Amino acid sequence: MKVENVKPKVENWKSLTSNLSPLTSIIQLEMDHRDYSLAQIARIVEEEDAKIIGLTIDALPEDPSRILVSILLNKSDCTGITQSFYRYNYNVLNTFSSPEENSDLMDRYSLLMRYLNV
Repeated sequence: MKVENVKPKVENWKSLTSNLSPLTSIIQLEMDHRDYSLAQIARIVEEEDAKIIGLTIDALPEDPSRILVSILLNKSDCTGITQSFYRYNYNVLNTFSSPEENSDLMDRYSLLMRYLNV
């Protein structure tokens, strides 16, 4: 069995989210391969009103009995989902979110520019 390096997978997911939509995020979970249950992961995600867009599973190079599960979600704010994973004793390694556009800040900036032009 060939064990792939985990870092390139993370970079591929980050580039995918930047091309897909600014309203996506990634959660990475580390677990023993015996503890993996897609049904339970999907239930936790869907309880927080999110959907799983993509999911990859990779063996960890330092311990082949453990896996890294990367979940691509349709929500940019994944704090509630992350807290739910902690509540169910999942080991959350990383979360990646697209920067949200702050429309209030942009509105204030445009008002300031308009004021300075007067």
